[in-house]
Parts: sequence; structure tokens; C-alpha cells
Amino acid sequence: MHVPVEGGGVKIVGCSIFRTELEQVLGADLEVDWLPAGLHVSEERLGRAIDEALGGEGGVACLYGACHPDLDDKLAGHGGRRLASRDCIGAFLSPEDKAKFGERAFVVSPGWLREWRSIFVEGMGWDEIDGRINFGMYDVIVVLDFGLEPIDDMDVLEFFDFTQTEVEVVPADLDYFRARVAELLA
Repeated sequence: MHVPVEGGGVKIVGCSIFRTELEQVLGADLEVDWLPAGLHVSEERLGRAIDEALGGEGGVACLYGACHPDLDDKLAGHGGRRLASRDCIGAFLSPEDKAKFGERAFVVSPGWLREWRSIFVEGMGWDEIDGRINFGMYDVIVVLDFGLEPIDDMDVLEFFDFTQTEVEVVPADLDYFRARVAELLA
């Protein structure tokens, strides 16, 4: 579970939302303790999962945003740190790049598109009415396409059906994410 980083090793714990992109950046043979997407909807469940994943090891790199109020303290107790990002989309896009989509855009990664049911339906207990109410404030849902996996038209259509908000797939690169991961592992 250790990756050589500047002469030392580091345990990597991450949300499975990042899996495809991190494997592209650091290699598919990378050993990571992947936690299920959607844990962030419950502070209690996420806190327990993080505590369990951290175990007694030190030197932890955590691929999460500020998804839990005590995450930074938990990591500090293990000599670890997390991505310098408020949320997972902030790991993929600079604030300036995200702002280009406008305030009424909900931006997601391909992992979010894959996992929206586990996040909103299973994790938050939303039905289609909840989805439409909660996404009603957005003009568009932007799916970042990093070109690493096909974006399934049926997934896009099902997400649209759930939210009744236009879904637009937009080409993107991993340069910003690669830089954030490099900072984390430095």
C-alpha cells in the first residue's frame, strides 16, 4: 500500500470517484485503499471508514476534499494530508476554470456520473422529485470528459431523467489534477 515518494513511502486512501483518473496519473498498479463513493453524505459513515482506512499507519495521502469536518485533524494524527481542494471537482478544475461554466452549472467527473445513484438515491434517499427539486437551481450539469473511458449515453440520459437538468459532456484534461496529486505526494 505504499508508493515511493521522495525517498519515503506513503499510504494512499481515496474516494473511488478518483480511481480512473489517479490510475491514469500514477499507474494502474498503484495500491490504494479505495473507499466507496457517496460516503461523504454521512459524516458518521465517512468518519468511521476513514478511521478504519488510516489504521495505525503514518504518512497518509488522502484523496478527498473537505468532505468531513474532522478530516484534516484525523490525517494530522497520522502524519497525513489531503488534496488541497474543497471538493473533488476542485481537484480537477481550478476555481477560474470552474467559473467559466457559470454559477448555475453543477460540474461532475465521470466517476460522479457512474456513481450518482449511490450518492443521491442510496446515500441521500432521494427520489426523482428530490432530484428535480435539488437540481432545479442549475441550468446545466457538466460532465468532464478526460477521454479515459467512454461516457455512456444511457448514463447521461438516466441522470437527465432524474434531475430534469440538461447534461453536457465537455472535454477536459488532467493537468490540474496531476499537479494537485504531485503537491499531495511531495
